[in-house]
Amino acid sequence: MNKNTFTNPENKSLIAWLLLSILAMMWGSSFIIIKKSLDAFTPIQIGTIRILAAGIVFLPWIISSRKQYPKEKTKYFLASGLLGYFLPAFLFAFAGSRINSSLSGTLNSATPIFVLIVGAIFFQQFIRSWQVAGLILGFIGSVVLVLSSSKDGLSISQLNPYALLVILASLMYGFNVNIVGKHLSEINAVLLSGWTLFSMAILSAIILFSSDFVSRINADTLNPLLMLLLLGAINSGLAAIIFNYILQISSPVFASSVTYLIPVVATMMGFIDGESISFLHYFGMTIILVGVYLINKK
Repeated sequence: MNKNTFTNPENKSLIAWLLLSILAMMWGSSFIIIKKSLDAFTPIQIGTIRILAAGIVFLPWIISSRKQYPKEKTKYFLASGLLGYFLPAFLFAFAGSRINSSLSGTLNSATPIFVLIVGAIFFQQFIRSWQVAGLILGFIGSVVLVLSSSKDGLSISQLNPYALLVILASLMYGFNVNIVGKHLSEINAVLLSGWTLFSMAILSAIILFSSDFVSRINADTLNPLLMLLLLGAINSGLAAIIFNYILQISSPVFASSVTYLIPVVATMMGFIDGESISFLHYFGMTIILVGVYLINKK
């Protein structure tokens, strides 16, 4: 294949959109696995199992490329691991025990907004007017989609201090995306994901095996454990590679706009599972797609 196939700007844009869609499908399908695993393991254990499995997947690449490790980038790998994977996993775990998933998903859609704000304040990123419009449309579309997917809707009474944990996690994502975009963008996406996740996997292993995880393993919890291991390997490990590659060929704001597409995937999966789709569903999805297009507009 001609090398220019991947260097051509138009092809890069198409690849970025394709990978963003795949990433949304991967992350959007994670919720049902997590939900089915909560009966077997605690939220903290679920988060650490995911990160541990994701880190182990990269072990062969880490060993084979140990001589290529850029020691001067260590602080950025650690910062990315903590802000992009480790700390948010616990914040979402605690928040998930106190607020519903619809509200959590909506608040997580604020991630691209934080990417833009953090980039402008701390990383000297230039903000374009149509990007701001796209961010606003994307967030509005997410709210419409979640409200139309909830029988009871979202009310102010449902907002509680635990919702701030999701906002904090979204802020951390905003810093992580900008750190990767500015300081780690030249590193191979596979090695970047591996070096970032493996250090967090070590911390996760310490926390996981300090809990009652081992005593929870029995015939009834083997299937949930297997699902979590696959979730970590594919929806965290492989997804990290895809996300980092999108960052390298597009922009931090565009890559983070995947959080707008996750509710779309969840809605479509619900439709396949027999749930009805109303006009508001289509309206919300259309607004989101227009918003993502504006975010990526040159």
